[in-house]
Amino acid sequence: MGPYKKKILIIDEAGFSRICSAILENEGFGTNIMPDIHQFDSWVDFSDIGLVITSYPYGVAMLEKLKKWKIPMIILSDHMSLELMATLDHFDKSLSHCLLKPLDYQKFRTLVSETMNKSEQSLLL
Repeated sequence: MGPYKKKILIIDEAGFSRICSAILENEGFGTNIMPDIHQFDSWVDFSDIGLVITSYPYGVAMLEKLKKWKIPMIILSDHMSLELMATLDHFDKSLSHCLLKPLDYQKFRTLVSETMNKSEQSLLL
């Protein structure tokens, strides 16, 4: 793990979760993987999570629950739809981002770095 105190929680199918985790760990981030969305309700400690990455519609069931934690999130989607836009309208724009697949990995890494830096800075305030 790199200089970051907080970790990135990846909530997605097992295959993508492992790939995403490997990419981010290579960049110096610590990650936790939750390949089964049903584990979300039993996840106890969000205090060490600085960012959640999930896909749409896979992670839609837990998006409402994430709002109360005020944790930044990146939602990945195959396409932009009216349903997705309506879902995103309910979230703080400074805490939520949406990227379309296939991912531009440089843009993805940059967004993750910027988000994690803000999350780490909030620890200092």
